[in-house]
Amino acid sequence: MNQTKQLESAQTRSIISAKFIEPGFEYWFTNHEHVRSPFPIGIINSVKEKTTKLFFEWMEGLKDPELNEMNDNEFVEMFETILFNEAFKLVENEDQQLTVSYPFMPRLGDKVNHSLYGQGEVIGRKAIISKENKKLFVLTVLSQETGKSWETQFVLSV
Repeated sequence: MNQTKQLESAQTRSIISAKFIEPGFEYWFTNHEHVRSPFPIGIINSVKEKTTKLFFEWMEGLKDPELNEMNDNEFVEMFETILFNEAFKLVENEDQQLTVSYPFMPRLGDKVNHSLYGQGEVIGRKAIISKENKKLFVLTVLSQETGKSWETQFVLSV
């Protein structure tokens, strides 16, 4: 690669990093009012490194016309796909896999309030396929009022 191409490549990487990668990491590795970071602290450095490498490899595989036709949302979508796929490979247990796969769902230890069962704490969760072939997210909750557990489920979009 000649020096001009190397300089253009470095400039492109810098722009892409500033526009998509750094803000993406900042968003997903920080807690917000509506979403908590689904990534365990212990994997963040590895996830950043692997995601950045794979994202740039993906970009380098695109031809100039393809690259020029892509909009910001397509870059963000690919970045997040790589980010979550790499994180899923690095987490240590099934609960962490559920958190990475379904970052907006309640987590173990979360407090919930149900109109029928009252307040409780999430003590179990799993993703299952129903008899009707629907993907469900099942929560087991321990009632603070009765000490008994109960379950609720959410249909997951595929």
